[in-house]
Amino acid sequence: MNKKNQLTEKQSAILQSEMKKHQKSVGLAYVLCIFLGIFGIHKFYLRNVRQGIVYLILGLVSIPSLIVGEFTGLISFGASGNLLFRFGLACLAILVILLIIDLFTIPRQVRQANMAAEDKIIDQLLSSYGK
Repeated sequence: MNKKNQLTEKQSAILQSEMKKHQKSVGLAYVLCIFLGIFGIHKFYLRNVRQGIVYLILGLVSIPSLIVGEFTGLISFGASGNLLFRFGLACLAILVILLIIDLFTIPRQVRQANMAAEDKIIDQLLSSYGK
């Protein structure tokens, strides 16, 4: 049975009010993905903290590795800079692939985040009112 059907009218009104506070926006998720996706900000917004940390680490590792690797390679003409540059490039490639996937899956991710928030609020309402 659907837990939402178990709510009283008062609980349903509280649910709607709480969902207005916690509901995530597809538009904002896209904006965050496009402009700050390299740091995983859109994942943190959608409450996917683990994935956000992965994106953040990839972003924070790839950019400095590319810069330092290129700079070191130019100065020393050695393979150490080239290796660091390639590592940064690989991290950036993984991140770009993940971001492209996100561009196609953000609506589903937002729906899932909103459904999870709604389920959590419903559980709190049902447990606090003893229903």
